[in-house]
Amino acid sequence: MRRILLLLLLLLPAAQAQAQAPPPDAHVAQVDTSRYPEVTLYVGVTDANGRPVPGLTERDFAITEDDQPVTLSSFSGGAGAISTVLVIDHSASMAEQEKLVGARAAAQAFVRQMRPGDQTALIAFDDQPTLVQPFTGDTARLDTAIRRIAPGSSTALYDSVIAGVELLKGVTGRRALLLLTDGRDCRQLPCVGDPASRATLDEAIAQTVKAGVAVQVIGLGDRSTADLSAGIDETVLRRIADESGGSYFYTPASDQLADLYRRLSADMQQEYQLTYRSPRPFYDGTRRDIRVGVGGATPVAGGYVERHLINVHSDPFVGLVLLLPILAALLLPALLRRPKTTGALSQPSAQPDQAVGTNDPPTDPGAWPADGPTILQPAGITVLPPALARCQTCDAVLAPTDARFCSVCGMRQPPAPVPARRFFCDQCGRPLRDGARFCSTCGTSAPVQRLATGDR
Repeated sequence: MRRILLLLLLLLPAAQAQAQAPPPDAHVAQVDTSRYPEVTLYVGVTDANGRPVPGLTERDFAITEDDQPVTLSSFSGGAGAISTVLVIDHSASMAEQEKLVGARAAAQAFVRQMRPGDQTALIAFDDQPTLVQPFTGDTARLDTAIRRIAPGSSTALYDSVIAGVELLKGVTGRRALLLLTDGRDCRQLPCVGDPASRATLDEAIAQTVKAGVAVQVIGLGDRSTADLSAGIDETVLRRIADESGGSYFYTPASDQLADLYRRLSADMQQEYQLTYRSPRPFYDGTRRDIRVGVGGATPVAGGYVERHLINVHSDPFVGLVLLLPILAALLLPALLRRPKTTGALSQPSAQPDQAVGTNDPPTDPGAWPADGPTILQPAGITVLPPALARCQTCDAVLAPTDARFCSVCGMRQPPAPVPARRFFCDQCGRPLRDGARFCSTCGTSAPVQRLATGDR
């Protein structure tokens, strides 16, 4: 009994500490929509000391998109292969206090932690960015490229950020851009109003946001000095990191860079990869807000813009493909309304007393009225307008056609003849001759036919 009580006393502090432990801190490192409507999130989870929290499962995450809960289609406790661009400042000021030596050592430390499948590219910049090494998984080639970096001249910071973003375009999976600099965008000292970059700060940030690339910025130098050659512009560096969705890190000395690069590499490798299908799988170019909750903690925000509609402006072929269904929907009703015609029109029967389409000859040739049979007008034949009524005396056109007096000569006009009416047998429907008292087909008595001939 005493042993059980002793064991409970030993376990109680640990249980209390675990119960009082703060919830983990999460952040959305990247939103990958390259396979939209499938969306992949790379989520980093750390404890109160900033260390990655391993061992979480799918049930520990609660994700919503535009306030709609989503169901994960795949889950992984690692970020998979990582594509990283190291952008390193090698301007003239980096030669001071062995800054460039520390930067090279930090890059080499990062390369040594690469795993199979990872790839890294190297950009060095002074007055312009230079691609020292394209993407490769060969650590020996990367190490050789890093050793070749030597001090240069001015600092084209903004152009170099854009160069790193351009290099990551078209790369799928986890992408990272690590930017190291000790100064500000400057052509020569003093650099007031004399930037080395062609692009502006706002243009560089806009490129990172458009491409969905979060920039991890490392500021190296003395933040307490006003000397432009030794100090750094942390306001600018923080803007690049914050507005691109990355983080800003400051190191006063270059000997701390290697540990920082190793930590950044380890954090990315231990991120959680979560994939789901968007509840709004529409190509509408709108922003989607994402919230990720881990272990009951307050959900963290993320988001993305569905860019397939926006990309139509830059890819005419895609725009044409999307336009064809719209054109078809607009033209189809007009095509369906067009009359169907054949190459030759059907000819009427050679018998004058037979209607078109009727094969039976009339039983009584005199059954038709004097006006002749009714002819079905084929499509495509021009119908001539009726002849104009004219004055019997001066041949002037009568207006209206039933005028009783001529408007030109004033002469009275005779009444127009009343056209014969057509009568049909009530029993068999065959036409009756004028004045017939019986149907010549079935013998049924016919009604009395009266033709109006009243005088006008």
